[in-house]
Amino acid sequence: MPNTDTLNRTLFIADNLPVLRGIDSESVDLIATDPPFNKGVKAFEGIVAAGTGKGGKKVSYKDTWTWGDVQEEWTEAIQGDHPNLYTVIQAANTAAGEDMGAFLCWLGVRVLEMHRILKPTGSIYLHIDHTAHAYAKAMMDAIFGRENFRNEIVWCYKGMSPGRVRFSQQHDTLLFYAKTKQAGFNVQRGEPDEGSLKTYAAAERIGYNANHSRMLVTIWDWEKYRKAVDEGKIPSGMREVEFGGGAPPLRDWWADIKMLGGPKNREKTGYPTQKPLALYERIINASSNEGDLVLDPFAGCATTCVAAEILGRNWIAIDINEEAERVTKKRLREEARLPRQGQSWDREVKTRKSPPRRTDDGAKAAPELVLVSPRPSGPRMSVRELRE
Repeated sequence: MPNTDTLNRTLFIADNLPVLRGIDSESVDLIATDPPFNKGVKAFEGIVAAGTGKGGKKVSYKDTWTWGDVQEEWTEAIQGDHPNLYTVIQAANTAAGEDMGAFLCWLGVRVLEMHRILKPTGSIYLHIDHTAHAYAKAMMDAIFGRENFRNEIVWCYKGMSPGRVRFSQQHDTLLFYAKTKQAGFNVQRGEPDEGSLKTYAAAERIGYNANHSRMLVTIWDWEKYRKAVDEGKIPSGMREVEFGGGAPPLRDWWADIKMLGGPKNREKTGYPTQKPLALYERIINASSNEGDLVLDPFAGCATTCVAAEILGRNWIAIDINEEAERVTKKRLREEARLPRQGQSWDREVKTRKSPPRRTDDGAKAAPELVLVSPRPSGPRMSVRELRE
């Protein structure tokens, strides 16, 4: 029986940890989320336009961390039950400072719950940047298992970024992990470049394109190709692939999705860290199917929710800022435009402030995580020592 507190279009205005703990195990198909990055910023601030277009409301959140943001029960649970993750937190605390150690503990206890609630066929995309990328990757390896790492996707964008003592930093990273080897994937295709189009035009005339270095031949016209084989123009042992229309599979380097730009961009809400809708539409298309359940535990201005709605997925979202409710409904109304006559997003979106209660056997331990390295045999720092 499904958990009635996590039906489609449920938005929780709350700390995401108790909400995640209340969601049934193995009930979510895809998690696509953009958490804080530990950038050391005391407050990201923005003005979110009001629904009437007159004025707006201020939204603000911090992105700096100390051990005061971490509850002792989190560190104790991680130390006792997830020693590999604890080791990663220790290393981050030592190598990068207490802010990174505290941040990974705060985020790690939440990602553990995300791992639990994903279906065996599910996947997760964790949006991060250079600030904490290396440590977040180690954290994800410890929780999901290194063998379930699928891609480090680089989203490149243009913008003004000073580079007087270093190269300009103009990309974010999306860490893509599968829950198990059963996770599905829908190949996404891009547009062919100018050089490819010239190659296609020539190959279409002769009926094939042979890449001798790769021992691969792409076939446009089987009759012309077989004639070339009979005439000895094509060596034996070539791998034969039929031409699939010319749209190449996307690589893990995405430079075709622009940042939102200035205030005149219609997609912008005023949230300081808003990401393009096209970015999350690509993720959802790749790692879910129509009717699947998509979760964003750091929903912000609802980009994941809107993308999921447009693409025919179910969704649930969590955000601690109360302004998220109004922004979510406004964006769904203006960008998704899906309710039938007589419906409104005020009724369609179910807003809750209390966490759900699990309807599966919550007392039963979740499946043990596969340890990706032996349990540390040497002395480990106590929680007190880690904090100090």
